[in-house]
Amino acid sequence: MYQGVTPAPDSTFVKDLRSFDPLLRVRFERRMERFVITKRRAFGDDFNVLVVQTDDGQFRQPDRRDILALYEGDLWRHGGVNERIRRGEEHMKEYQEKQDREIEQESRARTVDSKIQLSNAYRKTFNDGSKAPELRRIELNRKGLTINEIRSARAAGQDPWAGQKAA
Repeated sequence: MYQGVTPAPDSTFVKDLRSFDPLLRVRFERRMERFVITKRRAFGDDFNVLVVQTDDGQFRQPDRRDILALYEGDLWRHGGVNERIRRGEEHMKEYQEKQDREIEQESRARTVDSKIQLSNAYRKTFNDGSKAPELRRIELNRKGLTINEIRSARAAGQDPWAGQKAA
């Protein structure tokens, strides 16, 4: 427990705190050895809103940072319930659209590769040489008959391959 003269908060801080919310007070809590910002209730004791301390839990005088922390925590000053719900819905909609775009881009990136690019990637992955092998191109000619030609020749009692060249 703190022993000694009670420290007083800065008068400009108290003035700024009252202009922020007239129900807020700042007082020194002897048991905690810290300044505490409290809010007055309609009945009963005041309740603690914020304990003023450094990041590592040491004593410090209240200043503008505490008013900014109170402002960020006051949800009603940021547009009320309907505004917060609308902003949350917009944020989630934008997030979902971003996710959809990323999925579409990833899908497009995966399907962009052609057969040659995929074979080159496979060859590089498995160290099958530095260059794709040269293959001669084989032209495919129509060999044989269609199913309808074979059926019609058999129905006529003829050999379907009688007029074909030997390969």
